[in-house]
Amino acid sequence: MSVSKQQRQDDLAQLIYARGAIRTDELIELFDVSPMTLYRDLATLEAKRLVRRSRGEVSAVAHSISETPMSFRLMQEVSAKEAIARATALALVDYSTIFLDDSSTALGVVDYLDESQQKTYITNSLAMSRALSQRPVGKLISLGGVYNNQLDAFFGPTATSELRNLRPSAVVLGAAAVQNGAVYHPFAEVASFKALALSQAEFSVLVATASKFTRTSLHKMATVSDFDCVIIDDSTPDSVVAQLKEETHVIVA
Repeated sequence: MSVSKQQRQDDLAQLIYARGAIRTDELIELFDVSPMTLYRDLATLEAKRLVRRSRGEVSAVAHSISETPMSFRLMQEVSAKEAIARATALALVDYSTIFLDDSSTALGVVDYLDESQQKTYITNSLAMSRALSQRPVGKLISLGGVYNNQLDAFFGPTATSELRNLRPSAVVLGAAAVQNGAVYHPFAEVASFKALALSQAEFSVLVATASKFTRTSLHKMATVSDFDCVIIDDSTPDSVVAQLKEETHVIVA
């Protein structure tokens, strides 16, 4: 069965990120496409700053999916993220001030917020701010700072200082990887910022698709037990779910 150009490019990017680097002749064979078709697909991915071509080899620009542009991350695990977003919106019903981070999984929550409940939303994410500004769901507080183009969000001393002065009743955080009871992110500054957000809230939610439990990342952000709730999708292995339940409350979406 043939696939669309967009799907083929998504699959290409996923494979390149899984392998780190791969030769173009192997990609031609694996995807059963002509050299010209592959060239066009790689040129598109290169223009999006996802891959780099050099001497017959293609390599990932970033070291993990979490380091890729938001536009690319939004296309990954779409159905799983939607399920998690619906469950997360329900978990937030009783909280009036909510911090939503820059993760693509948290971004999906906006689509399921109850417009009849006017609340205060806080975020350092430009993508999240855009999405919230288009919904009549209440008050929006956008944290400023140094803009990170890859993550489409603000970090740095200003964002940290502003966050320290706020006490959201709930916080929703995503992660790059969850391994051995710990939660990780590839950027130290981001890991520290998320850890601060976690410490400021009364109720904390970790949102993570099944793939996050098979990945590794560098900087520890928190432990699973630091969260009041973990919301995952139903493709998460039973063994992982059991381990999570030993640490905190788990919702399988």
